[in-house]
Amino acid sequence: MRYEAAPAAATYDSRTAASADADQSEADTNLNQNRAEQCRKELDVLKLYNKASYVKYEAEYQAIAAKTAKYMEIKDSLGSDLNYMVMPAYQFQIREFCFRVKTRLSQLVLRQAK
Repeated sequence: MRYEAAPAAATYDSRTAASADADQSEADTNLNQNRAEQCRKELDVLKLYNKASYVKYEAEYQAIAAKTAKYMEIKDSLGSDLNYMVMPAYQFQIREFCFRVKTRLSQLVLRQAK
């Protein structure tokens, strides 16, 4: 008996991988945009519950936005290897910030419900 590799495996090429990477990158970008929009809405709602918390988080948001905007200006000039290392740091920073905003807002909303 002889076994041969399936022909489908032989037709896989780098264009297929690049297309899959591009599709995933676009999906990640859309997800990050949706998360950022939701985060901004929650930050705005925070103003209604606690002005001091809002001022604190708004200042932090502006600092993160400024750093991210600076990176986005130069991102296309960097090599993919450098972007691969740096982009997750920026993404983590905004996700962690949004988590803290969501946590604080949850505390305030729940406190009011008592």
